[in-house]
Amino acid sequence: MNEIWNEICFELRTCIQNNVLEKEYENAVCNCMVLLGWKKYRGEIITQYPVQAGHENKYADIVILQDNIEQFVIEIKRPNHILQEEDERQLFSYMRLLKHQVIFGLYIGDKICLYYDDIASQQLPEQVFSIDIEENNSDGLKFVELFSKNSFNVQTVTDFCKEQKMIFQKQIQIQNEVAHILSDTSGQIFKEALKGKYLSEGHSEEWIESVLNQIALTVSSSVKERQRTEVLLPISTEKQSHSETKNDRDYTKYSISGGEPLAKNRFVLAVVRKFVNEHPNTYSEYAKIFNALKPDAQGVIKEFDSLLRNQIRNYFTGENECLISQDGIKFVVCNQWKIQTIQPIIRFANLQGYNVIEYKS
Repeated sequence: MNEIWNEICFELRTCIQNNVLEKEYENAVCNCMVLLGWKKYRGEIITQYPVQAGHENKYADIVILQDNIEQFVIEIKRPNHILQEEDERQLFSYMRLLKHQVIFGLYIGDKICLYYDDIASQQLPEQVFSIDIEENNSDGLKFVELFSKNSFNVQTVTDFCKEQKMIFQKQIQIQNEVAHILSDTSGQIFKEALKGKYLSEGHSEEWIESVLNQIALTVSSSVKERQRTEVLLPISTEKQSHSETKNDRDYTKYSISGGEPLAKNRFVLAVVRKFVNEHPNTYSEYAKIFNALKPDAQGVIKEFDSLLRNQIRNYFTGENECLISQDGIKFVVCNQWKIQTIQPIIRFANLQGYNVIEYKS
């Protein structure tokens, strides 16, 4: 099984290193499906599979069939393509519009992502598993086990997806509880816990108040010492519609990848810097990706040399804050953010696997 996964890695890593066109990458993915036991000549691997969408035909990149029944669909993008919401929506539409609706979808770009459509939940499919294309990766072995033709079983994959969802939900509950505790800047939560302890030991209310009034508790995060935990599901943003007025400012902070809590503007800078470090590209490509997340005059990023004098204060222009694209263009990140405008950045960061944690103030 490990040999099969390493052979898949060899096929895909070669394409990733050469940043091949999508069609060539599609051919490589087909070869990977053959390695998993699916056969082209039997009609089990079909490329450009027609999907009826209203009055027009669309074409799914690859559909895998067993006994002439669709089992899962694969959406393919060039290795350097950055996963966007529209890519997910396209995959979801294919999953639901096939003649036999499927509940599993794979996105293959610079990594492999598994999506599960829990029809009973009446929600969109969710990403439940992400596999880095690296040799001897234990997650890759699990992928081979789940999607090899000889072992492929709808119920087995379904059970795995549901188990993954439960793990992610538990992680999010933990994150939310940590955020709740850290938001208690006065230490009242722990004082109440101490009060309960003292009451159970038989102390009087007066005694307890005398003790607690003489101490001050400060709660801080230890995220710097924590190992990084990858969370594939984005934090819920539906309940974060705070009204921000002159008298009601929002001081929510965010962290990524186990880092320290950051103010909104510093959080955005950290997201952009991390992405640029991990995905070297031209400035024009970065502008397409980031400025679509904040489609106003400021955008998310701007070329440093294009800044007017009255714009400089709205961007991070410090010596250690400016960024350089692969084609040598110096650019800066906007520092003007509100709770409403930052939501697309949170979503984007979670799509990259940056594990955003929210800290209410």
